[in-house]
Amino acid sequence: MIMKQFFCTTLLLLFALLGFAQVRIHSHNDYSQGKPFHTAYLNKVEEMEADIFLVGDSIIVAHGKKDIEPSNTLYNLYLKPINEKFKQYRGQVSEDKDYTFSLMIDVKENWATVYPTLKKEIEKYGRIFERNKYKNAIRIVISGNRPTDSTFRTYPKWLFFDGLPQLKYAKEDLKRVALISDNFASYSKWNGYGEIPLADKEKLQKLINDAHRINKPIRFWAAPDTIDSWEQLYKLGVDMINTDKISECSTYFEKHK
Repeated sequence: MIMKQFFCTTLLLLFALLGFAQVRIHSHNDYSQGKPFHTAYLNKVEEMEADIFLVGDSIIVAHGKKDIEPSNTLYNLYLKPINEKFKQYRGQVSEDKDYTFSLMIDVKENWATVYPTLKKEIEKYGRIFERNKYKNAIRIVISGNRPTDSTFRTYPKWLFFDGLPQLKYAKEDLKRVALISDNFASYSKWNGYGEIPLADKEKLQKLINDAHRINKPIRFWAAPDTIDSWEQLYKLGVDMINTDKISECSTYFEKHK
């Protein structure tokens, strides 16, 4: 009996350790980092997030209209450095042939107004953003103001969307959903230290299970950005850890391999 318990404990520990090696990180509001794109890139995050506004014919990255700086274009902060990496590494974004990432574009204005300009801008780069065709391409994921979910299938195949847990997607539209995201604060007021209350865990677990049932990864935004939070969300089965502390989060999980 003792040997059996030891074996089971060891096996569970092994699975946990292997899991830590596969943790995926979402760089929340990446443009707010001291070095947008570059810090996230060096830490090999799974996803970078950029909020955008349309100013004239320019797509500007900013958290709000009061933060708009004309030089902070989507091109300058993200598209240009991504393009440069693909040139440097001859068709891939890194010397690591297995590494690529998603660029989540959080649309802060009317989708129909922004989309034509965004489409024109992205399609200048061809295969670099065609994840539907090339596994090393960067995946574009639209969040914020999105089109109606029943129209997802009608958009160019390189375009993917951030899904919502309360929506029931038709099969063809679900293929265009990259992940499921939701507001942690809608399910828990936990401060990020100690243990998540059991009742809150149960609510979170249901959402996680529902996302996995449709074969989609899940992320919670507005979750406490602490070690306790990262670890417990991971243990609950959250696929992508949302953080503003990219280096700290990456280092934490690296140390726990």
